[in-house]
Formats: sequence, C-alpha cells, structure tokens
Amino acid sequence: MIENLLDQLVFKNGHEVSFILGHKVLSKFGRDWNEVKGEPLTISEWEDLKDLCLLGNEKIQLETKGFVNGIYESKKNNWKISFIERKECYRAHLSLIKTQEETLSQIENPLFWDAVKKEKGLFIVAGERRQGKTALLQEIILNDQKNKLSLVGVHSSAQSQNWPVIDSVIQLGVDTLEFDSNHALYEGIERVIVDTNSIKNWKKWIEIAEQGQCVMLSLSTNSVRTILNKLTSELDLNSSLRLFNVLNGVIVQKLVGVNYHPCSEILIFKENQRAILHNFLNNKSISQLNLQTEFKDSYQSLNQAIIQKLIRRKIDVQAAFEASDEPELLDAALKRMGL
Repeated sequence: MIENLLDQLVFKNGHEVSFILGHKVLSKFGRDWNEVKGEPLTISEWEDLKDLCLLGNEKIQLETKGFVNGIYESKKNNWKISFIERKECYRAHLSLIKTQEETLSQIENPLFWDAVKKEKGLFIVAGERRQGKTALLQEIILNDQKNKLSLVGVHSSAQSQNWPVIDSVIQLGVDTLEFDSNHALYEGIERVIVDTNSIKNWKKWIEIAEQGQCVMLSLSTNSVRTILNKLTSELDLNSSLRLFNVLNGVIVQKLVGVNYHPCSEILIFKENQRAILHNFLNNKSISQLNLQTEFKDSYQSLNQAIIQKLIRRKIDVQAAFEASDEPELLDAALKRMGL
C-alpha cells in the first residue's frame, strides 16, 4: 500500500512526503504541502513503512539510536529517507532523488551554449528570486570544465555556496567584491562568477571583461527589456557603450509548473549586431528597441520557450499562461499551431 502511494505521488508530481504517526500523510507538490491520505497513519502502517524503506541494520540503528538516514531504492524511484522514533515522536521524511536530466536546464538553444563558452566577455544570468539562477550558473561551469579546464573564481553568498567541489573552482567570498579589478585576487582567474542577485559596480566587471577574462553576473529581474532599460538608466553613455561591446548575452530564467521546469528568455549578441545597440544608445531610444525584429536570429522570447515545454508535455496549459509575460500573444501563437 505504501509503495503504491509513493508511486502515485510521483506520477502526480509530488517530490516530498511526510509520515507522522497519528497524523495524515502529507506530500509536497511544488512549494505546497497537501494531505494525500484521508485517515491518520496507524502503527501497522508505520511498521509497513519501515519494512519497505529500511534494511536490517537500519532498523537496528533506528531502535537503538532513535534515528536513521539513508536511501530507499524502489522499483521506479530513489528516495532520500530520514526516520525518527523517539518516545511519542514517530516520523519519517522522504525526498525524491531526481535524475540528472531532471535537474538540468535542458536549454536547447545552440547560440546560448556557444555564448557561455566564450573565454572573453560578459554574460548576464537573470531571473526573479528562487528561479534557479545559481543552479544554471553551476551547470554552465560544469559543462565548461568538461570541455576545457579553466580557473573559476566565484563571488557568492554563504547561502548559495553549493558549487562543484573541484580544484579549478575557488570561492572568492562576498567581502572582496569591492576589490579593484586589477587586484591580485583576480590574477590567473579565467572566469569570474558574481552570484549575488545585484550588481553595484558595473564598471569593475566591464574592466575585467575588457582585460580578456570571462565574467558572469546574476541579476534579480524579470525580463531582458527590464535589464536593458536598467543598464542604460544607471550607466552613462560611455559606460553603456563599453558594456555592450563586451556583453555576449543575457538569459532570464523562470521556473514553470509544479515541477519547476526552466523556461528562458534569451538574447545573444552577435558581433555584427552591436552597431544596432550603439545606434539606439546614441539616440537615447533603447526603450523603443524591438528585440524580435532587430535580433530575429538570436532572440528567444519567454513564450517561445513556454511553447517548447508545452509541446514536450513538461507543463500544462494553465501553467503556461500563468508564466507568460504576454498571454495574449501566447494564445494567438497556440491557435496558429492548432494547440
């Protein structure tokens, strides 16, 4: 009975389960916990749960120490498990272990991957908070290290220092963010990651990129247009021109649906397109820039990414419209496709 319950929860996109003796079973779908079993968990069901998830030595540890952690491998899924059995507290927490494919961004835009592989220049990884920016930066770095080993320096807050533990990735801390671009800290660093959700000193990172290093910055914002408007309002004309001379691209990621599938708005700058930005900057009309017209071959809208996920049945229609920044255009595009 318990194994069938777990399989059903995974089928319905549940990824965490809480069992507490005498209470109803709860499962987490997305960020919300919901009741999944009408009756409170009985002692016989608790014993069934232990028999299902725990090995003999794990049962002994639970009986003697009152707790045990481990991995439960079912026929279909693997779960991280944590059991507590102390006095009147009998509880277990199961967390689904996702496959590597499920944890990756699955971005299928070759221009994006070519841009983030560049050894020089600046790239912006953006999105609102809790939209997977750090995970995407980590994926980019891991892919880069597979192709060519390079020394990576990471400025990241303590809460997000879950970076790959490999010799070529070193933590620079956040207390060093104000160090000069020519500081010895950056000697030998080929890629600089600034994962802080906001940027105070744009000129520093422009200078590092101009010196021939790769710089990747995270920003908390919701669209490419918002980023362009923000940059041109915060920087003077000369600094804006310098920035767009080294800016390789921008991605704004949004996690969509109960399983948080990444959908991304992407703008990649080709060398022959930089003059377009310069013209708009010189005319102080960046807000009038039509991304889909001027960057037809190198711009992917959020709606285009959402449609890809819909076609692959990763998200449903309701989630698609909730995530879209232009739902009317999404509706029109789906109708043209007969969806």
